[in-house]
Amino acid sequence: MKKKFQICTVVQGKNLVTFLRNLKKAHASSAMVELRADSIKDFNSDDLPIIKGPTKLPSIFTFRHKKEGGLFTGPVTQQKEILKEAFDFDFTYVDVACDNAILEDLGPKQKKQLLLSYHNNEGTPYLEDLLDLLEDMRAVRPAIIKIATLVTDYDDIPILAALLKKAKKDEKLVVIGMGRKGEITRLTFPSLGSHIAYVTMKGEKNIAPGMLTEAQLKPIIKYFNKH
Repeated sequence: MKKKFQICTVVQGKNLVTFLRNLKKAHASSAMVELRADSIKDFNSDDLPIIKGPTKLPSIFTFRHKKEGGLFTGPVTQQKEILKEAFDFDFTYVDVACDNAILEDLGPKQKKQLLLSYHNNEGTPYLEDLLDLLEDMRAVRPAIIKIATLVTDYDDIPILAALLKKAKKDEKLVVIGMGRKGEITRLTFPSLGSHIAYVTMKGEKNIAPGMLTEAQLKPIIKYFNKH
């Protein structure tokens, strides 16, 4: 049975000018965009309407701290302020790490925009631990759950595949194996049920280890559409 998934182009930039230029480029061919605001130097709350204004596609606002696997290195209090304000804008989703204290402040309306994420840049935990994590994340009742772990050994891939198989009917679960050894998960997991396939823009440096371009995903998309 076919599994529907969305291809999401990651938009980044060291400053607002570069970011907005890349956002414009993404609109030419993308169906969905992840707005990696944590890549923008000195990004603050006043910049939220500046990047939201030209965003006409379904979007994921991401402002992940370095300790969460992101690029923002400033005060956690500033990150929290920006994330809280992001929920007041019309972003389709706002990405929040599963251990971020802001979760305690979110109400039912905000959780409809919540993409709850877990990133492990050191390795892939045991399946039992990931299943416990998944249940904890489900308890938050987010719109989407994302679990991404670094694949250090090819034996990690069956673990992530088994985790993906635990997705409930109509649940939006994203499972990704990061790193070079995890590239195969970015090609195959979307058609197995992983809800979003993140891709980098052509010519841009990958913001996550092992991320592919849309061109690299085209063969699997072609296969997916034929079967």
